[in-house]
Amino acid sequence: MTYKHILVAVDLTESSKEVIDKATSLAKGANCKLSLVYVDVDDVVLESRHRVALESKMQAMVDQSDYPITESLVVIGDLHIKLAGIVKKSNIDLVVCGHHHTFFSRLFSSVPKLANAVETDLLVVYLNQ
Repeated sequence: MTYKHILVAVDLTESSKEVIDKATSLAKGANCKLSLVYVDVDDVVLESRHRVALESKMQAMVDQSDYPITESLVVIGDLHIKLAGIVKKSNIDLVVCGHHHTFFSRLFSSVPKLANAVETDLLVVYLNQ
């Protein structure tokens, strides 16, 4: 299957690079659009200073990418709800996200909610600690 627009959900940590690299390899093969999103699930409102810091981290990831990034977004809310909306709005046909195998991720994983919310293909990249 050839994808036209891939959305990568990042957490702005070093492990995000691994997720971006996986998505980039798929995007290169299909010559498609690649977008990044960070969803802040901890805040209700982003203060200006905090938004600037998050956008700066996101821009650093864009700058490090060896593939053109179509769009990079910093949004607040529930991950599965925000990604489902972006998928519809931007005609995303693949969402790529990472997953750590830890005790807490087993209890609070967002992957099941995400799989049930997004109406497109979903690639979950295993992230080794």
